[in-house]
Amino acid sequence: MMPDETALGKIHDAFARRFSHFGLRLPDQNVCEREKGSMPYGSSGRLYYIFGKDEGREYLEYYACHRMGDDHARIYEDGAIVDLDELSSIFCYSLGIPGDCERKEAEMQGLYRETLTDLVEKGLFEDEPVPSSLAVKSDLVLHRKDTDGSDPSA
Repeated sequence: MMPDETALGKIHDAFARRFSHFGLRLPDQNVCEREKGSMPYGSSGRLYYIFGKDEGREYLEYYACHRMGDDHARIYEDGAIVDLDELSSIFCYSLGIPGDCERKEAEMQGLYRETLTDLVEKGLFEDEPVPSSLAVKSDLVLHRKDTDGSDPSA
């Protein structure tokens, strides 16, 4: 059963366009039943998705984990796509400002923790194991310990 041409059809089509480079399409049954799921993403990643409502508008939210980078967005019933925060471990700082590295790293860790908590609370990762690369990255970002006494910013 194919999704209709209204709200679900626009979500289905916008998703297919967004991931056409990988040939990904949402399973018709999941779309029609608004059932969350996941699928392989590229050669080493996984794409997770859920359905929901925001201010009366239906949407599909997805999080795509891949070794070349992550992608997180909502696709609304009118086909509009809104990019959302990803689990980024990158931060920039100024060498000339004392303590800037530590501040920027703490900001990055805080945003990472908030984003991960949000994704978990929404249930995006509950049905399938997360890719090992995401598990390792999360552990390194959130539990980084300087075990040899060296300066991690050096």
